Amino acid sequence: MITQTKAKNNPRVIAIQKIYGKFYNKDEDLTVGKHRFKKFIKDIVNGTIERNDFITEELETHLKQDLILSHLDKLFQVIIKCAVFELLYK
Repeated sequence: MITQTKAKNNPRVIAIQKIYGKFYNKDEDLTVGKHRFKKFIKDIVNGTIERNDFITEELETHLKQDLILSHLDKLFQVIIKCAVFELLYK
């Protein structure tokens, strides 16, 4: 059985939206509404924000020639940082 999921209900999309909002608005509330994967979303959001410096350092260490974060837009930086956090810590 194939289940259809909408992009707005995808937990990774919700996490990226929360982190993107937090980087632009430091006072934003990081509450997650009722969702099936609420704990996963909160773990990704809080972990990525807390370990932002370490993730940036790891990206510069391993992907310095291939990926220059300062040349990317903020949304793509958030997507990469979330993916790195998920790979390293989940």
